[in-house]
Amino acid sequence: MKTITSFTNGFSYALKLVHQQKLYGYFVPAIILSILFYLLFSGGSYLGNGVSFMEDWWVIGWLVSSSKTFFGFISFMVFEFFILVLLSPINSYFAEKVREDITGKKIGFSVSVFMRSLRRMIVILLFGFLMQIGLGILLWLLSFILGDRFYEIASIMNIAFFVGFSFFDFGLELEEVNSKNSWRYARKNWMACILLGLIFNLGIYLPQKTGLIMLYAAAIAVLPHLLAITASKMYYNSLPPNEKQEIVTSTEVVD
Repeated sequence: MKTITSFTNGFSYALKLVHQQKLYGYFVPAIILSILFYLLFSGGSYLGNGVSFMEDWWVIGWLVSSSKTFFGFISFMVFEFFILVLLSPINSYFAEKVREDITGKKIGFSVSVFMRSLRRMIVILLFGFLMQIGLGILLWLLSFILGDRFYEIASIMNIAFFVGFSFFDFGLELEEVNSKNSWRYARKNWMACILLGLIFNLGIYLPQKTGLIMLYAAAIAVLPHLLAITASKMYYNSLPPNEKQEIVTSTEVVD
């Protein structure tokens, strides 16, 4: 319940921050991406339907059906990886806006800091992606015993943890928390990571699965940024009062 309340407050804060600071223009790249991926999804659906007739064949049909489910989740992981990498510079900026709003002090822009942040995000997402692939293969093998429904639910939860953590890492990186302690934070706050990742996953997966393409495109355009702001707010709210005060007093004003 505490995690849900924290998320609700954080998401409400994200909407207010975007409106109060007129950050709408930063959503334009995500909107463009949503249109491009809409076109790619339409083409992918056409190709998938091209082999659907084979699902009625004996043995081969079972293999085709199982493979479509497996590769569907693999492509979903690849898709989310690229979405999060491409939008990470803007999400990093949004995390800075959250920090500025909390401390009342601006952060000076630095190319070296920006590149370090981008490199760290790519490494974390790549590591998470490889972990997802490994676990995904294991879950796929188990699905032959436990069924496709088990695989679908378990895969969504598997992806959710790593995606949710990537949203939290923007705030962690700003406070120069190293990768080891970042993963420790993720394990300690696994419910919050899964919650954010699950909302992002379902916001894209369900519209894609049910053919609600406009909702699918809208989710790509809006959810990544709002969840990055939400996660940053949740992270700063979770800090003990003495650590919050230390952040405020150690932040330098940049004119």
